[in-house]
Amino acid sequence: MSPEGSSTIIEGATELVVPAAHSVHGPGKRVGHVFYNEQMAFNRDVSIMLLAACPQVRSALDAMSGTGARATRLAKEARPDLQIVANDRDVETCGYINANIRFNELSNVQASNEDLRCLLARRVFDYIDLDPFGTPVPFVPAVMQGLKRRGMAGVTATDTAPLAGTYPKKCLRRYGARSARSPFGHETGLRILIGHLAKEAAKEDKGLECVLSFYADHYFRTYVRVLDSGANADTTIAKLGYIEYDRDTGERVVSAERPSERSIGPLWLGPLHDKEVLAAMSASENLHTQQRCAKYLETWKQELDIPFFYDNDEIASMLKVSPKRMDRLFEALSACGRVSRTHASPTGFKTDLSLRELLDVYRSVA
Repeated sequence: MSPEGSSTIIEGATELVVPAAHSVHGPGKRVGHVFYNEQMAFNRDVSIMLLAACPQVRSALDAMSGTGARATRLAKEARPDLQIVANDRDVETCGYINANIRFNELSNVQASNEDLRCLLARRVFDYIDLDPFGTPVPFVPAVMQGLKRRGMAGVTATDTAPLAGTYPKKCLRRYGARSARSPFGHETGLRILIGHLAKEAAKEDKGLECVLSFYADHYFRTYVRVLDSGANADTTIAKLGYIEYDRDTGERVVSAERPSERSIGPLWLGPLHDKEVLAAMSASENLHTQQRCAKYLETWKQELDIPFFYDNDEIASMLKVSPKRMDRLFEALSACGRVSRTHASPTGFKTDLSLRELLDVYRSVA
């Protein structure tokens, strides 16, 4: 029996029981007591692609499961052998979780009604998915303690404004890092989030490495793998640093130490993606946002792991010219160095050329 006021929808290859009144786009205001947002289907699709490519993950926790949409889809579409606990401390949401378990006849999903921190004080998992309404900061320590050896965590942050520089004081309070507005703020925000996870992992004598990290729509999302030992923690902390951004010249300088009070960071300067995992991922036709998944996956595979990007409009404004066609710009840049698109902006690009070299090439493009 489905909860009162519910309806069924199809997301990907799964039929879900969700509140009839729910969010359909944006960061979403809570519509009704039980939260479900249709726009997060892409986020859930990426989880399916990733866990389908990680057979070593046997147990998973959907930490704040809401309706159980992610857990249900993972159980049906990613890995039928994956044992999943779908947890939410709200009794009403658990009614939806149980309804989806029954509706889809799942034997590999178990509903749980606990405070996340209490649950993770007793149990550990190969994978923990943390997708809260807002910042994940209060729950990160429990997640780090609840992961098995070489376990993975998928963490979402929807407080993009503090992380990307709109509210730097709030970012400093929450994440212990200075954010600042910049043309590449969506990447620095993502790297501040990862840097925070790295610092929390280090407190448990654990290091981490990024499996996949991205910005989309109204949120940041990262998947990290934890590595036990103090040595790994030290190696991870060594990958944190700062970016100095000069608004007047457009210059970006990466530094291990904090150059000035204006520096952005500390943030993660290491790779955003594990290329081997990306190579094993595929965008199957059953995914709800299949075309978008395929496009992002290809971009992630090709994206240079440089901790910032330039924007076509930014460079054009600096030189007081019209923006160049991206295909012609890429052709010219690739003749002088490496260049790639970035997932964080449709008009953004990454290159290993210096800013002076980039400006010289930009001027030469017809």
